[in-house]
Amino acid sequence: MRFGFWLPVFGGWLRNVDDEKMAATWEYQRDLAQRAEQTGWDVTLIAELNLNDIKGPEADCLEAWTTA
Repeated sequence: MRFGFWLPVFGGWLRNVDDEKMAATWEYQRDLAQRAEQTGWDVTLIAELNLNDIKGPEADCLEAWTTA
């Protein structure tokens, strides 16, 4: 069995929590992906969306091609 996870490119996935302490920044995503690799995760997934449909269209969102 292989394990992977979705990067929180929207700054988190919970609609009803304003600040999940997950920044929608490239630096945070990079650090999280590196930590996942160091701890043995098999795959890191990046949502291919251009609007933040979790926190709203005005909220920060990292675009998949640049983030990858």
